[in-house]
Amino acid sequence: MAELMTPPARTANEADAAHRTDAVLARLRMLRAGRREKRRKSLAYTLYCTVLLFGIWGVPLLVAAARAGADGRLRGPVAERLLSALPTTLPAVLATVVLLLAGRAMWQGPVLLERAALSWLLPQPVLRRALLLPRFVAASVTTTAIATAVGAVAGFLLHALGAGSWWAATAAGAMTGGTAGFAGTSLATLVQRHCDTWLRRRGWIRRAAWAVVAVLWLPAVVSLARGSWAAESVAPWSGPWGWAALPLAAVAGEVPAAAGWAGVALSALVLVTVGRAGADAAARIPARVLRTQAGTALRVQASLYSLDLRQARAAVRATRPRGVRSAVRLPFPRRTWLLVPWRDATALLRAPGRPAWAAVWAAAAVALLCLDDAPTAVLLMTLPTGYLAAAQLVEPARLETDDVRRSAHLPWPARVLALRHGLVPAAGLLLLFALGAAAAAGAGLWSDRLLVLPALVPALVGAALVSAYRGVVPVHLMIGSMTPLGDTGPLAALLWQARGPLVALGCLAVVDGPVRGAETGAAGLLWPLAVGAGMAWWAGVTARKTVRGR
Repeated sequence: MAELMTPPARTANEADAAHRTDAVLARLRMLRAGRREKRRKSLAYTLYCTVLLFGIWGVPLLVAAARAGADGRLRGPVAERLLSALPTTLPAVLATVVLLLAGRAMWQGPVLLERAALSWLLPQPVLRRALLLPRFVAASVTTTAIATAVGAVAGFLLHALGAGSWWAATAAGAMTGGTAGFAGTSLATLVQRHCDTWLRRRGWIRRAAWAVVAVLWLPAVVSLARGSWAAESVAPWSGPWGWAALPLAAVAGEVPAAAGWAGVALSALVLVTVGRAGADAAARIPARVLRTQAGTALRVQASLYSLDLRQARAAVRATRPRGVRSAVRLPFPRRTWLLVPWRDATALLRAPGRPAWAAVWAAAAVALLCLDDAPTAVLLMTLPTGYLAAAQLVEPARLETDDVRRSAHLPWPARVLALRHGLVPAAGLLLLFALGAAAAAGAGLWSDRLLVLPALVPALVGAALVSAYRGVVPVHLMIGSMTPLGDTGPLAALLWQARGPLVALGCLAVVDGPVRGAETGAAGLLWPLAVGAGMAWWAGVTARKTVRGR
């Protein structure tokens, strides 16, 4: 019996492999001592700059929020609605964060090796666990630390809205954020382990995961729009995403204190389980996945350094599985001017994710305008949400800009093509806004501010077209001037990238109108149309310059 209970000794081959691994890693540590010291100094400098900037910009804002909360200036119907919706909103947010971290592992997982290790260490007879497990630990610590800090700040801000004492809200927020960060990293390692096998061949798994997140967001939206209801007692117990939200909801007084401590215990059990599974998966990641993701990470990093966001997105898109494309095909148009809208509509029907996300953002814009007694800052969020809906619908124009050969045989100049690319997005956005307004009226949430949505469509679509035709960042913008806060080149390049929505949304926001809480009048409806005309002209000019430059 004692012999059966004694674990078997390692074989000679395992002992030899462990010895070789220790020798190789010891040699590598000695050779990389200088480089490792430089990395430590760089990390220390990064942490110093982060703490300094947070102390300069973040701490005063947090102190101001705390004082405003103590004076009662942040209290009101919106704050009460937000706090009462925590039991349904927090699980949806946590599930979304974890799923985003896991989805990123399809092209860049937590376990990432540098080129030298891939070329020299990976083919050698060394134990894979000793090589990969430290990467998993480092990624887990980094992500968990960042998520903990973000959660602590969120908890402190909820305290300013009236969610218990500051130390309890901050601690609960840190625990909630840290749980999401570590669980997301561990799940991402599992995804990285299987991303090249059954996960790539079974798209229904990803669709089912996003369906669960969508189901979680439904009661959250209802709670934010209508107030407390029965789902607030069910969502926190619906799974690990709800258990992690229980401590913060308990501090806010939305669930009993015993439920908060139960959430801590259940979350700890989940973290132990997923942490062990992630560590086991890290040691079994295939070499081909490590090589592929290392190359993708380098291409994305190079694109981000040059602020070429489209190139980075193309590198990520190349790693996605190429499933069977939809064979949807609209009837061929009988008139020549309908050719471009026909192509755009066909492209959107063959990529149903774009119209679906456009519907989500359009619904968010409608919901924001339906909020009663909402502050101006909340109502102004209608503009960016509406722009995001339009940006989803102009994807065919963006694809044509990336590859100008798609339209080289068409007889129209670039300016005319750009305007015709805006017909389908404008019609689609009008339809989505009309359906949203009808749903709001049917639910008894009608607001006269919804009348401004059709007038916003030309400006939103025009801003999206300017972004679609913006092209590559000019080299001269990358060469900025040195200031005490650093080089101005990256900031200028980022402003250039976002110049379309910045100008359009800025012009729409500065004039009193329904999106600022004012009464619906002729001026509030005519000004967005004027901005839309200007954005349409700008989109044509931008398209002509971009195509001519290529």
